[in-house]
Amino acid sequence: MHLKPPSRTIPLWRRILICSSIIVCLAAARAETTVEIVHYFNVPGQIEGLANIQKDFEAANPDIKIKLTFIPFADLVKTTLQMAQVHKPPGISCIDNPDVRFIAKAGVLKDISADVAKLPTWSDTYPGPKHSVTEGTKVYGVPIGSNSLAIFSNKKMLSDAGVTDPPKTWDELTADAAKLTKSPVYGLVFSATNTEESTWQWEPFLWSNGGSLLDLSATPAKQALQLWVDLIQKGSVSKDCVNWNQGDVANQFISGQAAMMVMGPWMLGQVHKSGLDFEVTPIPVPKEGEKPVVPLGGEVWCVMKGDPKVEAAAMKFIEFVQDADRLEKLCDTFNYISSVRSVAKKQGEANPELLPFVQQMDTARARPEEGGANYTKVSLAARTAIQQAITGQATVDAALAEAAAKIKPLAAKK
Repeated sequence: MHLKPPSRTIPLWRRILICSSIIVCLAAARAETTVEIVHYFNVPGQIEGLANIQKDFEAANPDIKIKLTFIPFADLVKTTLQMAQVHKPPGISCIDNPDVRFIAKAGVLKDISADVAKLPTWSDTYPGPKHSVTEGTKVYGVPIGSNSLAIFSNKKMLSDAGVTDPPKTWDELTADAAKLTKSPVYGLVFSATNTEESTWQWEPFLWSNGGSLLDLSATPAKQALQLWVDLIQKGSVSKDCVNWNQGDVANQFISGQAAMMVMGPWMLGQVHKSGLDFEVTPIPVPKEGEKPVVPLGGEVWCVMKGDPKVEAAAMKFIEFVQDADRLEKLCDTFNYISSVRSVAKKQGEANPELLPFVQQMDTARARPEEGGANYTKVSLAARTAIQQAITGQATVDAALAEAAAKIKPLAAKK
């Protein structure tokens, strides 16, 4: 015998309530805006910093979701432009500051000058970081933080060699590097690989000597490159520096194969983790009493042109991060120097190892000051000359003269 199951008819009032709930949920889902952020951050502190700020922002803004997408460093510019070309741009691209003007020239970045003018931190931002994101009256991004270069020294090695203080001048750098060199240990290590890292690591010596990438045939440039060539020819720096990126440089220092290195603050965490007893001092200058002029590194929150709702949400995220306390926390986690003067000074007071980087911020220079949107091409010519001179393919004068000839028409198009 088949029994008919009891009726389970849902009362009308409950059905109306369920439908209303579904409609509300669907409306909420439709109202939610996703801001994709493409980046190349892969150092543990950077990953942690991004994750923390994402969590805090989403908690404060439940209608906006942040999607973090990792892109390898070498591919970020190309990928950013490709995504814009197929009309699927991310909300924000974290662009290396020398590339900002180049990408802006393609017309894919939003001019946020009106928005940044309202930020209380903008008027307190150092000139160098501001310059890196500005073209005329237009502003194409807000610096996440800044970094530059300084000298990291192994305190025990210096003491054992009778070097009482890290070098402050070029003469001291040359003499100390020679004293500290004892096979298999080199006195100094830097990156001269055929990438931007080479130009970037040479710029502090070029600029501190009053030189310019736009005038590489001049005496200041010749002296700066001769300094590097001499250090290598005397055996104080390994010839392998032409193959070493900055990660390799840090590994040489951490493993005890080098007594000093040219490096930025992002490596502080890894050097600390190694247990090495070290100190950080400013880049040596040609003559005592002069101030080092270092290049500015660091990335920029750049809003991509696209859906106006996404653009507005992206700017809301940037404004959220610009809160002074959040900014300090993020930069500390990144091991970056804040591009905002008041925040950077607090960082320097709290951490003596960051102080040399903070001290250099007033004179630090945005790389696109030389070449503008053509900086990357200018840099390519410069690092080609560096490699030619270091490897002996050409004299310093000949290598720089060839580079100057390549750069001259680029400078005219600045």
